[in-house]
Amino acid sequence: MRLAVFSDIHGNLEALEAFCADVESQRIDRYMCLGDIVGYGADPEACVVRLRSLPNIEFILGNHDHAVVGAPCSMRRDARRVIEWTKRQLSAESLYFLQSLDVFRNWGDALFCHANPYRPLEWYYVADKSHISRSFARSRAKILFVGHTHVAMAITRRNFFCVYLRHPRNGTIVPAAELNRQIFNCGSIGQPRDGDPRASYLIYDSDKKSVEFIRVAYDHAAASRKIREAGLPEIFAERLATGS
Repeated sequence: MRLAVFSDIHGNLEALEAFCADVESQRIDRYMCLGDIVGYGADPEACVVRLRSLPNIEFILGNHDHAVVGAPCSMRRDARRVIEWTKRQLSAESLYFLQSLDVFRNWGDALFCHANPYRPLEWYYVADKSHISRSFARSRAKILFVGHTHVAMAITRRNFFCVYLRHPRNGTIVPAAELNRQIFNCGSIGQPRDGDPRASYLIYDSDKKSVEFIRVAYDHAAASRKIREAGLPEIFAERLATGS
């Protein structure tokens, strides 16, 4: 079974379409979207509709998705401004869909969530040692798949230590759950923050027990132009070109 795992689309239709085009050639059996379909970008409704059209896809709730349907959120002013704008762009059907999403899913020996597996609605970043340790300690899953940080990464636990693969290059393949427990972050489709502006996702092959990190170029200038034309904060347009 080949599973495409991706996250943090953030209303970026250009990046999403580039991902969809690329993944068609990857012999994918199922899709897992780890949340934040909306927020920051100018095409939230189109992104929801496009994702729901994909076959064999499952969804996880992200913090921006949660905020859009009325949940309390602790975000910076610019991000909250986009949330309010996004609410007005989404159809009633799309809002109902976002409201229906679960905070995590299990599949075999893997667990999928947007941020962290132990307090999923508090949206901790699984990036520092304390949250990484708690994620391992409070989950029995062999493999954890997360998003939220917008930075692709593989973390392998070996006894009481963790080995980090930071900023994996396009095409990097990592053995999955051979002996040790692991956390894989798929990065972001619509707003990478690891210095590489290309859309980021991964493929988990449960038969081969491997994870492949993939990057896809897209027209970030067009996505930035739409953000500016919508009157959204400039910072969300600027960062698409640099992946920062």
